[in-house]
Amino acid sequence: MSATPSAAGQALLAPWSGPYGGLPPLSDVDPAALEEAMRCALAIKRNDVQAIASNPAPPTFENTAAALEASGAELRRVSCVHSVYAASMSLGDMPAVAQRMAPMLAALDDEIAHDERLFARLTAVWNGRVQAGLSQEQQRLVDVLRTRMQRRGAGLPPAAKARLAAINGRLATLSSRYNQNLIEEAGEQAVFIEEASGLDGLPDALRAAAAAAAAEKGRPGQWAIPNARGAVWPFLTLATRRDLREQVWRMWTNRGDNTGPLDNRPVAAEILQLRGELARLMGYPSFSHFALADRMARTPETALALLERTWAGVKPRALAQIADYQALADREGAGIRLAPWDRQFYAEKLRRERFGLDGDAVKAHFPLDAVLQAMFWAAGRVHGLAFKAVAGAPLIHPTVRVFEVSRGDEVVGVIYFDLFNRPGKAHGSYQTQYREAEHFRGRVLPISGVYSTFPAPPDMDKGQPVLLPWEYANVFFHEFGHALHMLHCTSAYRSLGSQHVAWDFVELPALINERWLRDRELLARFARHHVTGEPISPALVDRIEQGLQYDRIFSLNPDFLLPAIVDMRMHLRADGSGRPIDPVQVENDTLAELGMPEAWDLIMRVTHNFHCFIGAYAAGLYSYLWADVMAADAVQAFERAPGGLYDVATAKAWIDKVLSVGHRVAADEAFRSFAGHDPDPTPLHRRFGLA
Repeated sequence: MSATPSAAGQALLAPWSGPYGGLPPLSDVDPAALEEAMRCALAIKRNDVQAIASNPAPPTFENTAAALEASGAELRRVSCVHSVYAASMSLGDMPAVAQRMAPMLAALDDEIAHDERLFARLTAVWNGRVQAGLSQEQQRLVDVLRTRMQRRGAGLPPAAKARLAAINGRLATLSSRYNQNLIEEAGEQAVFIEEASGLDGLPDALRAAAAAAAAEKGRPGQWAIPNARGAVWPFLTLATRRDLREQVWRMWTNRGDNTGPLDNRPVAAEILQLRGELARLMGYPSFSHFALADRMARTPETALALLERTWAGVKPRALAQIADYQALADREGAGIRLAPWDRQFYAEKLRRERFGLDGDAVKAHFPLDAVLQAMFWAAGRVHGLAFKAVAGAPLIHPTVRVFEVSRGDEVVGVIYFDLFNRPGKAHGSYQTQYREAEHFRGRVLPISGVYSTFPAPPDMDKGQPVLLPWEYANVFFHEFGHALHMLHCTSAYRSLGSQHVAWDFVELPALINERWLRDRELLARFARHHVTGEPISPALVDRIEQGLQYDRIFSLNPDFLLPAIVDMRMHLRADGSGRPIDPVQVENDTLAELGMPEAWDLIMRVTHNFHCFIGAYAAGLYSYLWADVMAADAVQAFERAPGGLYDVATAKAWIDKVLSVGHRVAADEAFRSFAGHDPDPTPLHRRFGLA
C-alpha cells in the first residue's frame, strides 16, 4: 500500500472541521481510505514517540510526559472514525480492515511500552518531581504513564517483551474476529414466520416491524424475528406460540456457538490461553490476578466472594420466581414444565396478574423523545447542563442525533445518540468517547457517543412514535450517566480522563443515573401517553416499583451473577500453565455447581460475551455488582439530603468529588471523599430485602 494516502485518506488525517473544535467526519467513509489513513497515522504516532524517546535534552515533564500526551493527534482522529465504523457500520470491506488494523494498533502500544529509553525518561521525571515543583496532577500523570508502560511489559527482559508483543497482537486479532463473527452471524440470522397465527400475542407495532424485517430479508408477505435483542425479547415476552418462542430463544442464546466459520468457541478458548500466558509473563498467578491488581477490588478472591455471597442470597428468590411462573402456567392448564423460552412470557403474565403491570401500557408513556427530554431535564437540575440539537453534523446514518451540551453560556461538549439497530452494527448498548477532554495545550471539548440497537419502527420517518419498554428507558439513562461522567471531566490530560478510572468504578456514574428515571416528579412531567398526552398515573408508577422490587436490578439476578462468576473462574484458570481451557465447559460446570434454575437463561454466554472477550471486562464482569453497591450507597446521600434527588449541595459534591476528577484521584479515594466511608452493601441489600 502506498505510504502517501489518497485524497480521501488525507482528509481523514486532517484536523476536524466545523464548530466545537471540529466534529468527526463520519459521513460516507470508504474503508480503503480509512485503512490508508490509519496506516499513515500509526507511522506519525511512531515518529512522534521516537522523537520523545531519543531527545538528547535532559528529561522534563514538558518534553517527556506532556509531549507523550500530545503525540499522535492524527491517530486519535482517525481511530475514532475507524472504531465507529468497525462497531456500527461493519459492512463490505470494513470487517477485513478492522481485522488488519487490530494487531497493528496493539503492536504500536507494545512498541511504546517496551521502549526503555522512554521509560527511563519518565522515571527520571518521576524521581525529580519534587525538585521540579510538579503539581499534584502532573505527578499523577507521570505515575499513570509509568504504570501503564509497566503493565504492558516495560522493564521485562527482551525475550519476554517479544513474546508479550506477539500475544497482544494475536489477542487483538482474536477479539476483532470474535466481534465480527457476532456482527456477521446476527446479520444473517432470523426466525421466519409464514402464518399470521405465529404472531398471536404481539401488538400491531411489533407485527409491522416483523413484516418489515422479512421484506428487508427478501421474504415479503412473511414475518421475521431478526437476531437482535430489541426484536427477540419482546417476542419471548408476548408471543403465545411456544414452539416459535423456543426457535427464537435458541437462535438468540446460541449466538457464536454454531459450528462453522463464525464459531466463537475456539476463539474464546485461544483468548483465554493467551491471557494466561500474558499474566504469567507479567508475574501473576492468573489473568484474574493481573486484571484486578489495579482495580478497587484488588484481588479475584475479594470479587468472587462478593459474587458468591450475593448469589447465595439471590438464589432462593430466583427459585421462588420460577415456582411462581410454573404455578401460573399450571393454573392456566398449559401442561408444560417451564423452560427458558417460557420465563419471560410467564414473567410478563405474572406482572400483569400480581401487580396489574402491563408492559404495553407502560411503554405507551415512554416515547423516545420524551425519555431524552427527561434525561436532559434531570441533568439540567442536577448538573446544571443544557442541551441543544445540532444540525448539519456529519453522520454515519440519518437516524443519529447530535446535541450541544452547555452550562450557562459555556459550551462543555457534544453528545451523539445512535440508538437504532441496522445491518453491520454490533449488538448492545454502550457509551464511547469520540474525543476526550483535555486542556493542557489549549482546551479540547469532549465528544460522547451513546449507542444502542433498538429496532426502529417501520414508519418512523413518517412520524410513527418510538415507544420504549421500561428496560430500554433505563438503559438509555444508564448510558447517559456514562456520558455525564465524560462531559464533566476537568482533568488537563487525557490519560487522567474519566474513561481511565479503575474499571470497577467506571459503572458507578451510569448506575446512579438510573435512579432519576424512577423519580416521580420527572415521571409526572415526561411520562405522558403518546396519544392522549395524559401523565402516567401514580398508581401505575406504584405498580412499576412493585414489579422492579420483585424482579430486582440487573446485578441481583442469575442472568448477571452467574456469568460474572463464570468470567472470574475462567480467568483464574488462565494461568499460563498450558492446560486446555474450554470456556463452554467452565460455564456448564459452574451453572451446574451453583444450581442455576433450569428455566432461567443467561444474558451473557461465553460465546457472545462482548464484555469479556472484546471489551475491557475480562475478569471484570463483577464490576456491575461492585458499582451497584456504590451506587445504592451514593443514592442514599441524595435521598437523605434536604433537597432529595435534586439537592444542590449533594449534587455539587457529587460533581466535584466524583464526576469531574476523572483519573486524577484514585477511585477508592474519590468515593470516600464523597460518601465519607468505604462502599457499604447495606443500602443495596436493604432495598431488595437481601440483608
